[in-house]
Amino acid sequence: MEQPNDIEASFLVPPAARAGVAAALARGVTTLQRGTLLTLHLDTADRRLARAGLSWQLRREGRRWVQVLAAEGGDGEPPFVHEAPQPAGTPDTAAHAGTPAGDRLAQLLQRAQARGDEVGVRFSTQVRHTLRRMRSGGAVVELRFDDGWIAAAGQRQRLCELRFRRVAGPDAALWALAERWRQPLGLLLDPRSAAARGERLADGKPAAALRKAAGPVYADDATAEVAFAAVLDECLAQIHGNAIGLIDGDAARRVEHVHQMRVGIRRLRTALRSFEDWVPAPPAELVDGLRALFATLGECRDGDVLGAGVVADLARAGAPPLEAPPGPAGPDPAAVLRGADTQRLLLAWLAWRAMVAAAPAPAEAAATGQGEPALAAPPLRRRAARRLRRWHARIVAAWQAFDALDEAGLHALRKRIKRQRYAVEFFQPLLRRRQVARYLAALAAIQDRMGALNDLFVAQARYQALAVPGPAAWFALGWLAARIAALRALAGPELARLAQVDPPGA
Repeated sequence: MEQPNDIEASFLVPPAARAGVAAALARGVTTLQRGTLLTLHLDTADRRLARAGLSWQLRREGRRWVQVLAAEGGDGEPPFVHEAPQPAGTPDTAAHAGTPAGDRLAQLLQRAQARGDEVGVRFSTQVRHTLRRMRSGGAVVELRFDDGWIAAAGQRQRLCELRFRRVAGPDAALWALAERWRQPLGLLLDPRSAAARGERLADGKPAAALRKAAGPVYADDATAEVAFAAVLDECLAQIHGNAIGLIDGDAARRVEHVHQMRVGIRRLRTALRSFEDWVPAPPAELVDGLRALFATLGECRDGDVLGAGVVADLARAGAPPLEAPPGPAGPDPAAVLRGADTQRLLLAWLAWRAMVAAAPAPAEAAATGQGEPALAAPPLRRRAARRLRRWHARIVAAWQAFDALDEAGLHALRKRIKRQRYAVEFFQPLLRRRQVARYLAALAAIQDRMGALNDLFVAQARYQALAVPGPAAWFALGWLAARIAALRALAGPELARLAQVDPPGA
């Protein structure tokens, strides 16, 4: 399985933990590597360089200025980085002349200048950094504590983070050391880079971004291990991106972060089912922890959906005001994500991902008891298409019994439809594009309908649980029953259309 290039863990250091981190870094050593670093991130106003995959910076460490040009890798090419001394502290494209990225930089800026677009400082970071190398569990791990500011567009944002980077030795030692530091100091996993935060601040968006699902990228002849690595990375990125959004994001987008984090968890659980028996399985405690976190976040979401959705719909329908709240408030999702148990779980998933990546790939064929080689497993594309056909058949069976399904049966059907949609997205690089597009469109339509139906069932259960229903609750229950019947009538034909679309093949 492909292994991430950089094995590191990055944490947001809460204000109350800053002194503790500094003291922990100094404990047991007489000297530490310390310094100040100012980084000016250069680009045009329309982000011409970033859109071309280039990063251009001026850095001042102490009194020394260095100009750095970096280019993203691609098409089998590794990332490129070129550094050049720049005593004057002013940007100069000539410092990178003669390199492919440098020539590309000069061309882009010439075109920008012809249009009146000048390069300038898009954002800057200024930090006091403390570095320490530690030996732990047979590994050498570098700890870097950055404390300072990000500045852009006339605004400043505090930057305080602690990063663990494996220099040498087993990956497991890094994760074990990070956990030992995380727990007593209350560190919070943060997947954002300072550059990503600076870009958002320059765009006038200081809060953490909403992380929606994206398709995994891998070759159409990939092995199950390689494809699973790409899928796993995508799911974890969505989970961790929205986790930090709940911790350090815009409170107004709380509902969206909760929803997207639950989507990420469901997608990860679907990935485990989609690749079941083809790749190593995670420990049961990781899966159980993820399931419990999903349920807790569901309690948060149910209260939000009821308050912002159904209650508002009832008011528009002329419902009398409800004297008692329709249900208990759910837990605070930000507090849930800051909690030690959740942070331990999120870090453990990253550790498992690194461990699986470092494991040797299984042999293509195993020997039989008689010493004869067994048949090699079919290509992943064929196995994926076969699994999708089998899961599609279960959806068809549920459609044939749709009129008789109770609430539990409808909920189970909704989960099957979601699982099928996510699985198709995971296997998309292997499948026929036109078939994928047609099938996903049919899945999306019925998934949205079933989701709306589920929200109505949640609201119905809350109103039915009221100790003293009263006129407002009876009005709500009657309205909900009518809406449920209407949505069931709409869902039937949409489900029939899905049943008549063949799942995509290899």
